[in-house]
Amino acid sequence: MLTGAVCPVTAAIAATGVAASAYVLAKGKAVSAPSALKFSLVSAAVFGVQMLNYPLWDGISGHLIGGVLAAGALGIPAGILSLAIVLTLQTLLFADGGAFMLGANILNMALVGAGVGGLIRAALMRRQISDSSATGLAAFISVELAAFALCAELALSGKGSFALYSTLIGVHTALALVEGCVTALLAGVLAERRAECNSRRPYAVLAFIVLASLALCPFASSFPDAFEWTMGSFSLLPSAPNFVGAPFADYSVDGLGSISSALCAGAIGLGATFILSFGIAKALKRSEA
Repeated sequence: MLTGAVCPVTAAIAATGVAASAYVLAKGKAVSAPSALKFSLVSAAVFGVQMLNYPLWDGISGHLIGGVLAAGALGIPAGILSLAIVLTLQTLLFADGGAFMLGANILNMALVGAGVGGLIRAALMRRQISDSSATGLAAFISVELAAFALCAELALSGKGSFALYSTLIGVHTALALVEGCVTALLAGVLAERRAECNSRRPYAVLAFIVLASLALCPFASSFPDAFEWTMGSFSLLPSAPNFVGAPFADYSVDGLGSISSALCAGAIGLGATFILSFGIAKALKRSEA
């Protein structure tokens, strides 16, 4: 999909951004790393909502990114790291996103989605906008910015036209509206407004999101997502070889029926995300100490 220097350059930018986020968390001076349980639950929740494609129109589906949600729940550096873990596991386990596109995906959804989106949320909150409203608006903007970044990467690869880019921006605007509304709702539920609130409530909500996403994954839309649909409409969608030998390509497990396969793949993805995130968070906490 991306050619020339775009893949190595986006990979270098993504690696630098993720490494810088991990360094900030490990030092613990400006930003403290979140607890391992919270970090792993948020990461698993992000994996879960990204796994649930919902139908839009004309055979198009979409899914949430969850970048601003993660940044709001964990802080910006941890939000970036959380999205990077999710996107990497999607590639390595499920051949979702493509090995050569991983750098661009992390740049678009982690650095722009969680990073820039998180900064926009913080700026809005400094203007006395409520947590849920600021989070929802920032989530909307983050998806639009990620779509513009995608168009720039395609243009630098010599792919597409103004018609393609305008179509990508148009369909992603619909996704951005859904992202903004759902993120605002979830932010409102997760917010700890008063000291007397039960501090375990956010953990219970996150666990519910994880379990609900697993239960719903067999019913995820099979329509191509907005990006795939747009590229296919302009005859620019190439075949996607499983270069990394991902064992559960297309979120399926060999030898199982469709529902069992989806449930099993979903459980593997959620479990792997939780375990890897927990281990990384523990390591960061030890470095911080």
